[in-house]
Order: sequence, then C-alpha cells, then structure tokens
Amino acid sequence: MSIAIIEMNMKEKVINQMLESFHATTPLTFTESLELVIQILVWIKLSTTKAIPEELQLNAALLNDHPSRTLEVLNQLGREDNELLRQAFSDGKWLNRLDPLSLRPALGLALRLNDTGILQGLDIIDVIMTVLSRDKYSGEFPLPIEVVSLLVALSNICPGDSVYTPWDSCGQIAAQAAKSAATVYLENPCHSAIPALISLLAEKPFEVHYAEPIKNPSAMDSGKLRQFDVAVAAPPFNVRYNLDVVKQDWFGRFPERTPLGSVLSIRHLLSQTSGRVVVVVPNNLLFSSGTELSLRQDLLKGGHIKAVIAMPAGLFPTTNIAFAILILDPEGGNEHIKFINAADSPHFYEPISKAKSRLVNVEALVKLALEPKVSEDSAIVSVSEVLANNAQLQANRYVLPETKKRLQAKLASAKIAVLGDLVTTVRPMPTTSNEEDSIDALDVGAADLPPFGYISAPGRPVKVESQVALKSEHQFLHPYDIVLIVKGSVGKVGIVPTNVPPPGPGGWIAGQSAIILRADQKEYIDPRVLALQLRSPLGKELLSGIVSGAAIQLIQLKELIHLSILIPDLNTANHAIKALEREAELQQQIERLRQEQAQAAADIWTLA
Repeated sequence: MSIAIIEMNMKEKVINQMLESFHATTPLTFTESLELVIQILVWIKLSTTKAIPEELQLNAALLNDHPSRTLEVLNQLGREDNELLRQAFSDGKWLNRLDPLSLRPALGLALRLNDTGILQGLDIIDVIMTVLSRDKYSGEFPLPIEVVSLLVALSNICPGDSVYTPWDSCGQIAAQAAKSAATVYLENPCHSAIPALISLLAEKPFEVHYAEPIKNPSAMDSGKLRQFDVAVAAPPFNVRYNLDVVKQDWFGRFPERTPLGSVLSIRHLLSQTSGRVVVVVPNNLLFSSGTELSLRQDLLKGGHIKAVIAMPAGLFPTTNIAFAILILDPEGGNEHIKFINAADSPHFYEPISKAKSRLVNVEALVKLALEPKVSEDSAIVSVSEVLANNAQLQANRYVLPETKKRLQAKLASAKIAVLGDLVTTVRPMPTTSNEEDSIDALDVGAADLPPFGYISAPGRPVKVESQVALKSEHQFLHPYDIVLIVKGSVGKVGIVPTNVPPPGPGGWIAGQSAIILRADQKEYIDPRVLALQLRSPLGKELLSGIVSGAAIQLIQLKELIHLSILIPDLNTANHAIKALEREAELQQQIERLRQEQAQAAADIWTLA
C-alpha cells in the first residue's frame, strides 16, 4: 500500500473518530456532524495560520480554561466582516442545541493531531469528499477525485485566468482550479456552507456565490454576463426548467425553447465564457432528437466542439447514468473533433465492484485529449462527417475497436442492403389493464427469445382492447416475423414459428420493449436467414454499432432502418435455413427429453 493511501486512510479515520464523538454526545444528524467537523478543521487552519484574531483562535488554553466559550467563538466566526467566514459559519444555527462540553472530545483530538502534523496537507479535502459521498441525505454529491482532476486538467488553465465553476456544490472543482488560476468564481443554487468551508481549507481560496446559474446568474458586469476565460462544470443530470425561464431570459442565451437542463447549461456556459468550456453531459445529449439534435447541429456548424470523451460507466457514487465530457470553444471555427472512447478502453478504468469502477491513467487521458496525436482509443473526425451522421456525438461511432474494423472490411467486400428496404417495422400493440371489452393475448418479451430455433411460447398473458385488436390485426405476430428487443436487453432476436395462433383472442403480440421486423422483400432475403444473421456474432456487432442510451440502452428506429445487412448467396442462404430448422428440431427433442426426465422418478414417492 502506498504512503499516499496510508495517509488518506489515516485522515479518514480521524474524521470518522470526530464524527463518532458527536454521535455519542450530541443530537446532530450525520450531515450536521460532518459540517461541524469541517468547521473545526477550518477553525484549526485559520488559527494555525493566524488568519483570524487571537481571541477567536482555537488552542489548548481556550479548550481547557474556557470550554464554554467554544460555541460562542464558532458563532462569532459567522459574524466576522469576511464574506467567506460568514458563509462558512453563519448557518450553524443547530449549534445552539449543543452543550459546549460535547465538543471537547472532537476539539481535543483535532488539536492533538494538528500538533503532530497529521492534519497538514491538501488531501484533507479529498478525505472530506470521500466521507461526504456516504451521506445520501445531504444534497451534496461529491465527484470522484480522479474525475475532478481530469476536468480541471482538460480545462488547461493558465496563470492569470479567471475560472467559472457553476453547480460546484462541494467546491471540489473550484479548489483544484484555484491552484493554477488567478480567480475562481463558484456559483451554486444551494445555500450550503460546504463550498465556503472547502474554500477556506484550499491552497488558494475562491469566491462562493449562491445563485441558480440558469434562472438567476450572479456573475454580472454592468448589467451583462461577466466573461470568464475558462468554465468547468458538472451540471446535475435530469434537471428540467419551467419554459418561462427560457422565454424571460434577459441575456439571449437560449435559442432552443426547451426545459432540458442539459441543453440550457451548455448554452449558459458558452454565454459566460470566452476561452474554453469543459462540461460533463449525460449520454442522451449526444444522440437524442429534438432540441438536443438542434443544439448539436448548431455547435457543429459553428465549430464549437473541440473534443468528446466517452467516460467509463459506474464512476459516480450516486448514479450509473452514462456520461461524457465535452470540450467546447465559445469562439468556434473548429473543423475537426477529437473523439476519445475511454468508456470501452481498459486503459482508463478498473472495476471496484460489479456496478462501480474507478478512473485510472488520468494523465494519459488528458494528454490524449489535448495533443493532436491519435491512438487506438481515439480518432479525429471532420465536422462535415459528424453532421452527415445525424450529428451523432457518441465516441464509439468514430473510435472503432478491432472487431468493428473487421466488420467494416467484411461489409466493404459484400453485397449489402439497408434493413428498411427489406422489412416493414411494426410497433408493439398497446395493452390494457381493463378487464371489460378486451381480449386475452400472449406477450413475447426478451425472456421469451431463445438462443436457438423459433420462439416456443410467450411467457405473459395480457389484455388488449377489443376495438384495438380488431383495427390492428397487423400488430399481432405472424409466421416468420422477427422480434427484436430495442430497449433494455437490446439486440436480442427471435423468430415466430409457423404455428403461431392467428390474430385475435389468444394471439401473440410483441412486448413493449421490442419492434417487429416483417419481411417485405423475400426475394432478397428470407426472414429466417435475416433472423439468423441478426442473431449471429456478425449481427450482434452490427446492432451494437447503433445502440444508444444513458441509463437504459436503446436502439432508435431511425438508425435501425439504415442498418447494413449482408445479402448472402443462394448456397449460404439455404445453409442458414437448414441450420435454423435443425436448431428447431433439436430444441423439440430437448423438450421431449426434459419431459421424460421430469417423469422418470415422479411416481416413486407421491402424497397420494
């Protein structure tokens, strides 16, 4: 174990011991206790550096001779003529509920450890964030240390730069950026003491302002938005705003009339920054239609996108939403974009549990993003090519692994057609919970699609309104229909047998996460051949190339119908049909053997 990790663990243990002392002696919640611990750490630093008047300094004399004054002094710090001190200490109104003597164990421990030098070192902020990330009720959601380091390094801050860090609820980005910048302006909607406390603990303090960046930006100069050299931000995911916020904006920031926070935050950052913007975005911003598409097209046409970095899954402690990092240029004019696929590269992450991972090799990732070279994990793509690809910004569309390169080579030398020319797509029939005026049907879901042969039996009975069933007979499953899962377990494929019940009561319908592919051009490709191709390793690779999704994976219909399909020669097609029929024959034999197996010993010890 490295010295840095040992030191980190020791400091985390110190904070935990202070928290435990409050748990035993005070009525404070975990959130309040942690804030008090950070206030004590700040108080010690300010006392050690003589940054506060002597009568307000924490020392052994105050603790031993005047223990009842400790709470009074903490409250007094929040009334000092210093904005950061007021922000850091004035909201501790719960202090009045405490007995001053209940602070003695934590204060004494902190003083002793400060004397030994254990509390020295800037990584105390990282320790605080590690502990804070455990508190799911605080409203503060720290970013992983490695992600913060990456964001700030990508921003390429120069000495003298002014830096803007909105939505930085824990002050992590600001503290890191302040090491290089002349000034850092943190803007956060929540009136939390945490950012101000972190500012006072940081190597260089930064400004803390409480305002909602979209609704009520606070960084103003002469009635206009202040221009910063650099902006670094991780806006909260899935935030929506009232459209009145957009309509009543005084600064002309929002050409897209949308409630989507992911779109509005990018527009705001570009409006407030003159140099470089580094921003975390959810993956759906990279591929979705509507206002997200309009935003992407406008950014591309203006040359505002410098780089897109797809990030590994499971990095955030509180969400598994897939995300990326955009590097934007407010001035525009960029004709090429650097795409980096760190999401699929083992060079940049290591698993720490089944669902969580840790970012690694941050320096190498920064170098890859900022330098013109490319690697197996990156590509430089022209803006015109991206626009021609429906303005898709997913890195895996342009940074191809070896399997995708082999697939492209295979497609280049084969006879191909697009799926939309071969099949009609049929959406699933809507179901109902209404028992009256409805018919019974059987739903084919992802779990009902076998790896071999035909679909044998649907797994779930459902209700369909009688009128809907009558008007939408084409939405019942027909012989040789292909059922493709396009949401959730994307890419699973099944083919309907010839003995499927006819449309109407007892008929089969596709589940809501599926799409039906019904072959129109049987002279080009038999649906059985198409189903087998989609289910093959080649087909899975084809389908994986059009998978999108943030929290839930999906295949968009507009991309599915343009999927390239290999048109096999007659011998290959006949071989595929025979293979499918042989699979079905073997599956029937397996089912018969299972039934025999179940009956073999069934009549030996019965209850009759």
